[in-house]
Amino acid sequence: MSKFEEFVRSNAGAFDTELPPIGAEDRFLGRWEAGRSRVRIFRTVLPAVAAAALAVLLLLPPAGRSRDWLRRAGDTPESVYSSYMAQVTKAWEKAGMDEDRSEQLRNLTEEAIPLADQLPDELSDSEKAVILKEHYNTILDGVHQILTMNE
Repeated sequence: MSKFEEFVRSNAGAFDTELPPIGAEDRFLGRWEAGRSRVRIFRTVLPAVAAAALAVLLLLPPAGRSRDWLRRAGDTPESVYSSYMAQVTKAWEKAGMDEDRSEQLRNLTEEAIPLADQLPDELSDSEKAVILKEHYNTILDGVHQILTMNE
């Protein structure tokens, strides 16, 4: 214990006999309220800013993905695959007679066994659809890059 603490403890009665100077309570309360308003600002503004930043991060698309190519596809594996095939058909039509693009599209989109046939039967149709959308969206991102390259 420091000498100051010892002095205060041994003379505590002397401190209780004097009244604070006139206006001291008002000055103390004024400082207290000023400090509380700063704390109040931090308690309201900081969470609001953090919530806004979180909302922006959640609403941004995942890195590297520009579009959800299969957003209109249903929640069944068949509807996702048919929507994917429709997108691939459009890509082939857009590639036209360009042999280089056609070769790249063939290498990217050709499947010996469609992924839908490779998924385990234990998965529900909605779980399979989520997996297929993720997989085929990635492929369609590549298709888009092939088609927009050299334009």
